[in-house]
Amino acid sequence: MEIYQSSSIRKDFLMIKLLLSIVVILMLSNNANAKKYIKILATGGTIAGKSQSSVDYASGQLNIAALIAEIPKIQDYTKISWQQVANIGSQDMSIKIWKTLYTAIEEAKKDDDVLGIVITHGTDTMVDSAFLFDLLFPSGKPLVFVGAMRNADALSADGPQNLLDAIHVASSIEAVNRGALIVMNSKIIRARNAYKRHTAALGTFKTSNGSYAGDLYGDDVNFYHNFSREGENKSIFNVSDIDGIAQVSMMSVYPGLSVSYYKNALSKINKALVVSGVGNGNFPSFIAKNIKEIVNMGAIIVRSSQVPEGYVSRNVEINDDQLGTIASLGLSPQKSRILLGLLLKKNMSNSQIQKIFECEVPTTDGSCGIFPN
Repeated sequence: MEIYQSSSIRKDFLMIKLLLSIVVILMLSNNANAKKYIKILATGGTIAGKSQSSVDYASGQLNIAALIAEIPKIQDYTKISWQQVANIGSQDMSIKIWKTLYTAIEEAKKDDDVLGIVITHGTDTMVDSAFLFDLLFPSGKPLVFVGAMRNADALSADGPQNLLDAIHVASSIEAVNRGALIVMNSKIIRARNAYKRHTAALGTFKTSNGSYAGDLYGDDVNFYHNFSREGENKSIFNVSDIDGIAQVSMMSVYPGLSVSYYKNALSKINKALVVSGVGNGNFPSFIAKNIKEIVNMGAIIVRSSQVPEGYVSRNVEINDDQLGTIASLGLSPQKSRILLGLLLKKNMSNSQIQKIFECEVPTTDGSCGIFPN
C-alpha cells in the first residue's frame, strides 16, 4: 500500500510540474505577443482635419496622437505605435513624402514586433499612394491605407471607426501577403482595383474590376477571396524609381479639339505619356501619325481610359502593334502614370512593358501573379 501511495504522489507531482511548465510557456507566449503591435504612419488628410468655419474645414490639422486619444477603444484590440510622416491634405502629396513613407514602411516591415502597418491618408490621392506602395511592397505584412470623408470634429465623423477597422485588418493573419489594401466604410478594397467615385459620400471608394476584397462586421474581418501572394515576393521596383513618376505626362482626349492642340501637347512630352482616352482608351484617328512619330523617337505611350470600370484592350479600334502603343488593361490613367514612371529606368522594350501592365505584381523572381478579382 505504501508503494502505491508513493507512486501516486510521484505521478501527482509530475503532473503538477507539467501543468506549471505549460503555464510558464503560456505566460512567456503572452508576453511575447504583448510586444507585437500595429505601426500607424500618419500623413494627414480629412481624417486629421478640423473645421475652419460653419461651412468648410482644413485637412491635416491634428497629429496622429490627438486622433488616437479620441478613440478609447483603439488599444483594446492590440498595441499600437505611431509616427507622423507628414500632415497635409493629400492634394499636396509629393515625391519627397512618398520617399519618406517608403523608408518608414520598409523599417516597419523589417521590425519583428510589427504585426502590420496602417497609413492614414487623405482620400483625394489615397488610391495613387496605395497603388504605388502595392507595387513597391507586393507581399509580406499587412499594409492598410485609411482615411475619412468627414473631418475629425464633424458631427458624425467617420475617421475613428475607419481607423479602428484598419487596425483590425492590419492585425489579421488573413491580410498577410495581399499587398496594399484600402479600408473605408467597413469595406476592404485592393489598391489595384480601387477608385474614388464620389466627392463627399461615405461610401465613395469602389472597385473598378471585380468585387470588394472583404468587409468588417464589428471586430470581425472577412475576406471574400483567396488572392494571397505566396511568400515574401520582392518587387522589381525600389525607392530610387519613384522619381520617374514625375517624368510621365498625361493628355486627356475631348471631342472637338483641333489637330494643332494635340500636336502642341504631344510636342511637350518628356520620356513617357499616358493618354486618358475615351471608351476603350481611344484617341482621334487624325493624331495616330503623330503618336507613331513620337514612339519612333523613343517615347513610351500608354493608352488608358476616362471610364472608371472595365479594361483597355490591345488592337481593338486602335492598332497598338502598328503604332507601338501600350494598352493599360485594367489600370486607370493615374495608375498607369505611376506604373509607367516606375518603369522608366528599367530600359525595357514596349513588349516587355506591356507584359508588366498585364502583371498583378512584377517581382524579382520573375513571377507575374495574375490573381482572381
